[in-house]
Amino acid sequence: MKKSVVILIALIYVVSIALVSFFGLQFKVFNEIIPVESIELLNKPTDYQEKTNSETGELEIIPYFVISPNANGERVFQIEVRVHPDDATDKKVEYSYDTSKTFVTVSEDGLVRFERAGAVTVYITPADNSDVKIKLIIIAE
Repeated sequence: MKKSVVILIALIYVVSIALVSFFGLQFKVFNEIIPVESIELLNKPTDYQEKTNSETGELEIIPYFVISPNANGERVFQIEVRVHPDDATDKKVEYSYDTSKTFVTVSEDGLVRFERAGAVTVYITPADNSDVKIKLIIIAE
């Protein structure tokens, strides 16, 4: 009897090692919040502007876009971004700009509309308040 119990325990031990080796120690955390790590700008910029950040003293490389009126005379630009990682919990982004510039508006889906020629700096941040930010400049002719 004692010998069969020891053999049974050894058999269970060997089978459990084989199962863990085969399937691994994979586990899934349900309701895990995955923060945004970066935001990728999909639009191809006209060029880049190098500027020293007044707060940090670091060199910033800011993409800028020059847009011309379309056939209807409208000055519009659609900002296109992609959030990383792909499985981030909240992929929404927010657009902010100097709203005292009354000749331009930026919608919550990134559509920039100018009433006349001018320039605006747009900041893009994730809605989940991750510490990620993109800065870009849009110039309308």
